[in-house]
Amino acid sequence: MIAELDPDARDLLEVMQVTGIAQPYTMPINEARERMRAALVTKGEPVLLSSVKELSLPSPCGALRMRAYRPARGILPIALFLHGGGWTLNDLDTHDRLCRLIAKRSGWLLVALDYRRAPEHRHPAPLEDAHLAYRWLMDNASRLGGDRSQIALVGESSGATTAACLALLLRDLGAQTPVLQALAYPILSRKESWPSWEQRGSGYTLDREFVHWAWRNYLPNGLGTRELPYLVPLADANLSGLAPTFLMTAEFDPLRDEGIEYAKRLAAAGVAVEHVHAADQMHGFLLLDRAVAKVGALIDRLAAALLTRSRSSGHSSKVEHAHPPAERRP
Repeated sequence: MIAELDPDARDLLEVMQVTGIAQPYTMPINEARERMRAALVTKGEPVLLSSVKELSLPSPCGALRMRAYRPARGILPIALFLHGGGWTLNDLDTHDRLCRLIAKRSGWLLVALDYRRAPEHRHPAPLEDAHLAYRWLMDNASRLGGDRSQIALVGESSGATTAACLALLLRDLGAQTPVLQALAYPILSRKESWPSWEQRGSGYTLDREFVHWAWRNYLPNGLGTRELPYLVPLADANLSGLAPTFLMTAEFDPLRDEGIEYAKRLAAAGVAVEHVHAADQMHGFLLLDRAVAKVGALIDRLAAALLTRSRSSGHSSKVEHAHPPAERRP
């Protein structure tokens, strides 16, 4: 069966081509950030929640912003959310709608982190910030109305990479393991030998040049071509002992094959894995729900993974699903 891109996604690509929207790597970084904000920041009334609060995370480099999305009253499980954007673009506002939807549909207290971005702050700065945020959430769970024993990691694109690296770091430190790592189309390797790079490396929302640009911004000087586990998780030879994993991949994404490989290696290492493959979507689909109708069901699928985890630990939350469930990859 020949894979076909979702008609809504195809129409979106055609609009982008006709309007001549420039790729971020063709312009100065500050301009690229502003253009991305203009494209992604939600216009109009936001998704309503019980509360949305700004938080401040103390750090050696100065306070970092966080935003807590509470869908309901009571003691709730907590999810640390890390946004995508090649470690260079995006912020709390660009992913505000997605965070609201995940919180509302999962019943979890979702806390998004505005980590330091490249190239001003290269690897391992985002990982350090995420680790600090995770520890802070554990220490402050009770005053946030959260359950310290139920903390998950949720990441999108490069944010999912950082989340996966944090899960490895926490395991190696012997720290409390997240109850779930939910990863949407992460970068998991620096290799480009996967067939999906040839098949999907141009013409979609993520292309080869963007990934090259992101790596140039993010990698510390002198690293060369080395692959390190806390940089790309597939570099770790031992994936055992990690948190149960919910992993999303997209057919029309150059990162497709490394995501599929990660799911296989996690399962082989004895990690419980749920892999959802969006056979008609492209990279970044979670941010496209206003343009691509089927994305709502995929957001619901991620939210359902969190909900299942909280119910298994005795939490009961009122949640809202706007779409029928997405299909699980066989």
